Amino acid sequence: MPLVAVTYVKGRPGATTTALGLAAVAPEWARPVVIECDQAGGDLVRRHELAAVPSVVDLAAAARGTADPREVFAAVAQPVTVREVTVPVVAAPAGGAQTRAALPELTGGGRAVLTAPDRVVVADCGRLGPGSPVWPLLRLADVVLVLVRATAADVAHLREHLGDLVDAGAGRLVVLLGAGGVYPAAEVADVLSAHVEQELARERRVVDVLGPLPDDPRAAAVLGGDLIAGRWWRRLPLMTAYAQLWDDLLPYLPTVTPQLAVEDVEEAS
Repeated sequence: MPLVAVTYVKGRPGATTTALGLAAVAPEWARPVVIECDQAGGDLVRRHELAAVPSVVDLAAAARGTADPREVFAAVAQPVTVREVTVPVVAAPAGGAQTRAALPELTGGGRAVLTAPDRVVVADCGRLGPGSPVWPLLRLADVVLVLVRATAADVAHLREHLGDLVDAGAGRLVVLLGAGGVYPAAEVADVLSAHVEQELARERRVVDVLGPLPDDPRAAAVLGGDLIAGRWWRRLPLMTAYAQLWDDLLPYLPTVTPQLAVEDVEEAS
């Protein structure tokens, strides 16, 4: 049931890293699966030396032919291992054309796979733009997590998209501040909340601002496949921040029903 969409509107603040990091430190009940839905193409195949197929294209095709999303994920997900943790991921092809063609299938007739009953789906939606095929996915999400650096330029850019994000999200809109910003979360929250109230005529509380995430090159390298996780990888600052983020998101997520779960991807393959 729970669907968390991770996206951004400017720069490249690490949507893929955040999606994978959240899944890697998720609580046991979440049983997360990461789906690359970036219209510009995926990064996980290259970063973690995954097979080119199955991919999100196969996920879209399988979603049309079965009513049980649990069986779909067992067939199309590949394992990414961070030391003792294995994260099932559905990678996207490096080129974006195939992903752009697959996304309408996932948000239309195949939408059940995005709201699986036995696990949290974390969708890496990449960068948003006008007419992006991920907008329908955001409407399905329980939480839309928008990454932004707390700089004047990036916050101003986000503010210009805020109306569309508020209108598109059926669930909670959460702005997550990345590393490298100059303003505290409370100040960014004041700016965005004032815009929501004064310009959009909506309640200030429709947007949460969390973070900032720590500048942690070591953890980023682990999640990017460039560094083998050490024994205490969970204690790295970025991993700790992702673990805390689950506590912040929990009130907005429906309950997972693990008793309905099939075998994990690595056991089924």
